[in-house]
Amino acid sequence: MVSPRRHVVLLRAITNVPMKPFRDAMEEMGFTDVESYATSGNLLFDARTTDARALERRIGRRLGTDAFVRTRTEMARVVAQDPLDAIVMFLERPPTTARKRAFLDLDVREPRPVLRGRTLYLSYPLLLRGRRTHLDVEDALAVRGTFRTSRVVATLLARMSDRTRDDQARGTTR
Repeated sequence: MVSPRRHVVLLRAITNVPMKPFRDAMEEMGFTDVESYATSGNLLFDARTTDARALERRIGRRLGTDAFVRTRTEMARVVAQDPLDAIVMFLERPPTTARKRAFLDLDVREPRPVLRGRTLYLSYPLLLRGRRTHLDVEDALAVRGTFRTSRVVATLLARMSDRTRDDQARGTTR
């Protein structure tokens, strides 16, 4: 039996809404130690499965929006590799090689976005040189995603890490 692992789910297009219904739904699905951060679709939870894609599908279907699940290790990597300290976009999957190449070749204003696997680091708004409207990143990459500030991502990681340290101090494993 796999011990529960701490995850975060980042819900797409959820802003300034009460999180209690989302927490309750997560608990009804069998997830434990569910907590939310802010009112913008950030939920921390424990799950026994290690299949993040299955978690995303299951949670997304139940909550009616795209769900992007990351482990504490993945969130730590996102924070450690953040070159801009601005906006982080969590992607459902890496873009195709052709889309990635075309995106990285775009003539955008500085600072340039940085794409690493399923994570895009950018400054908002992302503008093409000579244009006043922002670039539709999902359209350019042909991948759905959700945005968080670097501060929110770091806070989520801290909450996940605090929980891990608390468990170790108590001698509990998940």
